[in-house]
Amino acid sequence: MQRPHFSQLLPGLLAVALLLPGCYSRDDLKSDAGNTKAAETTEASVDKTPAAASSPEVEASSVAATTGPLKQVNVFLEVSGSMEGFMPKTGADAQNTRFQQHVAQFLSDVNRSASVQRKTFYRIKEKPYRDSYQQLETTVREGIREPASSTSIPAILDTLVSHYYQPNAVSVLISDFIYAPRNAGAVPYIKTDIIDALNAAGRSDLAVSVYGHTSDFKGAFYPAMKTAAKRINRCCDTDIPYYMWVIGPADAVRRFDAALLKKAPSEQAHFGVKYQVPASSLLNKFQNQGAWYYGEKDASKRAAGASYHTIAVSEVSAQQPVEFVLGMNLQTLPALYQDLGHLKANLQLTGQDTDAKIVSVFSATDQTRASSGPEAQYTHFVKIRVTKMGKAARPLQVILQDKRPMWITQWTTKNDSNINQVGAKTFALSSLVDGVAAVTTDEQNQAPIFQIPLTLQPAD
Repeated sequence: MQRPHFSQLLPGLLAVALLLPGCYSRDDLKSDAGNTKAAETTEASVDKTPAAASSPEVEASSVAATTGPLKQVNVFLEVSGSMEGFMPKTGADAQNTRFQQHVAQFLSDVNRSASVQRKTFYRIKEKPYRDSYQQLETTVREGIREPASSTSIPAILDTLVSHYYQPNAVSVLISDFIYAPRNAGAVPYIKTDIIDALNAAGRSDLAVSVYGHTSDFKGAFYPAMKTAAKRINRCCDTDIPYYMWVIGPADAVRRFDAALLKKAPSEQAHFGVKYQVPASSLLNKFQNQGAWYYGEKDASKRAAGASYHTIAVSEVSAQQPVEFVLGMNLQTLPALYQDLGHLKANLQLTGQDTDAKIVSVFSATDQTRASSGPEAQYTHFVKIRVTKMGKAARPLQVILQDKRPMWITQWTTKNDSNINQVGAKTFALSSLVDGVAAVTTDEQNQAPIFQIPLTLQPAD
């Protein structure tokens, strides 16, 4: 997101950025409070009292609400020159881009949502400028009036986690997330720059949800890698990606995602967000095979709708395999974790003294949803086959591993100087995400999204 207007000053500015990550700093924001008159002369006053500034003492004594509406949502829209192609000025043809349609609808959804108590809107130029909802929506619809010559992703992220972070609140950053290194030698440090920016304020419960979108693009494209051209005019023949990053405490990010981004596409990734174990049950009259029954001691006395997680096997062999289906209700999880392709690639089964394995994963159908049986309660199903087992009860675990979705790699390019040939990709996207993952997750001991415990035992 750094533009050619700063080409002569760029090396010096970025050297400073290593110490104060970006082209504006925390001190810049603090100084705004003493410059009210100057701020009032701008088209939209600089936000002088960031809503989420909170001291460590406040954080330590505050417990984020886990139910009810979120206290605060801050929406930030980047308006540098690289974003003009997403928001071209209204012309005689009155055409608009998919970005304009999508972001205008998103802003409207946030503004009228009962899931959020307070909403604030900002343009990101060299620093955040406070807008009303109507002002920011006008920018999206009618185009950027005064684009910023340069913005810095690390500086923006540092500002959001340092000044707009509080319990029960999130910030949403809308940007193309093109981070231009000062030279090829700086590319390996992009991950480190993002780590330093997100880690600057030491937020122990930081979470980030990343949503990827693409749009037609009508304007000048500024590559991060300028090996062919510093500016591509009248771009682009290909769609260009843009992103929404939701940043805040883990519980607040999870709740915002569920309330306002439930229908977002599956081009998403979640870092540091924790989810409850989904409702599940074995289904003994749904595509089952072989001699087995529910192993719970009180199974015969349970009311309708009860769940079961123990398989009692009477007989099993390679010639007489046992098959059973686990129903899971994943509707409270993000769309990524309901995506059948993602589940097939990342669901695992672990067990002891058995060859139990997953043979298929499939979604609910009109038939299962209309069924009078317990399968109607579940959105997804896992079929498991067993041909041998031990002589005593042993645990099984159905686990959804926290693996990075493939789209991030597919949308990443090492050189965007010929974007029309490269296609809908973003320079060094994987490196940006690497930085997020390093701060928000334990890369050495990564917890799964969920695990469902089962028991496999011989029949009495």
